[in-house]
Amino acid sequence: MSRPDAFGSAAPSGRDDEPLVSLDGVEVHFEKEQGLFEFFEEPDTVRAVDGISLDIEENDVLALVGESGCGKSTLGKTTIGLQRPTGGSVRYRGQDIWAAKDGVGDVEIPFDEIRSSLQIIHQDPGSSLNPNQKIVEILSQPIKLTHPNVGLNERRERIYSLLERVGMNPAADFADRYPHQLSGGEKQRVALSRALLMNPDLILADEAISALDVSLRVEMMDLMLDLQDDFDTSFVFISHDLSNARYFAEHGDGRVGVMYLGEIVEVGPAEELIEDPGHPYTNVLRWATPNLALDAAGAGEPPVRKIDVPDPVNPPSGCRFHTRCPEARDVCREETPELRGEPGGHQSACFRNEPDHKYWDSQPVED
Repeated sequence: MSRPDAFGSAAPSGRDDEPLVSLDGVEVHFEKEQGLFEFFEEPDTVRAVDGISLDIEENDVLALVGESGCGKSTLGKTTIGLQRPTGGSVRYRGQDIWAAKDGVGDVEIPFDEIRSSLQIIHQDPGSSLNPNQKIVEILSQPIKLTHPNVGLNERRERIYSLLERVGMNPAADFADRYPHQLSGGEKQRVALSRALLMNPDLILADEAISALDVSLRVEMMDLMLDLQDDFDTSFVFISHDLSNARYFAEHGDGRVGVMYLGEIVEVGPAEELIEDPGHPYTNVLRWATPNLALDAAGAGEPPVRKIDVPDPVNPPSGCRFHTRCPEARDVCREETPELRGEPGGHQSACFRNEPDHKYWDSQPVED
């Protein structure tokens, strides 16, 4: 099996029996930064990602959504090998990414090849574009890495073609500009082009549209999905906005993953997850997103007992949402629900989805 690269030639796509990227029990814990007067105290540990298992397939779309600080960006960066996990494993086509990085064991896929195959588009593309280089020079770098024998004229021809494909016309004019001469949307298109020129298997779009005007967000999401078809790549799309996550996953025939305090509490097809949420926290996100155009969402009081999110340094025991959940019962304080449901389909981590669970005989939590 092969897929086209940025020059239309065939590039190997790995074994068919392995997920593209596989996370198994991944944890990312790190020490919280200390203030001046806390220097001699034991540092607190933030549990940014806590025991997540997840597979990303070929030509897949996963949209991660959740409140600020829930760990979605950390999870995304761990998925593409930019953040080393403190527990669990991350594999690319069956190869442990960090074993490849450290040269441990029988390394079948070199780390440099893995990093080239897993790319990122940042929220602020301007910070990742060299202000002292023209766009043509910025976009020449990935071609020199992936196709070192390609000459100057062919390189420019490919860059112009891709700039036109992402809507930057006339291409020759944009190619000779510096990043500060571009709008935010144009910078993001350059960042997307640069990622695609690395011939990636997976692109992490980390809040990649949140800084754009509302009118440009759908346009940018459509462009990413159109180019996904051309380049046969996968996307992990991160957003704090459920309506954007819904749009991207729905139009990309993918899934939405809902994160809360370092855990995925629900994952599934966009329409099914939003129309029939299996976790009370997903219902909170629905309520907070009135432009979903759902009759039940955005009306009345918020479906939570408390607004404040607990500290990830000391997350609640049992179900982490139980301190805010209007459906919580005593058992939710003691036991941690696991994701249940159809593998690869709609799954949620809530005892209310288990008709025979002792949750139903437990007493409601009282504040």
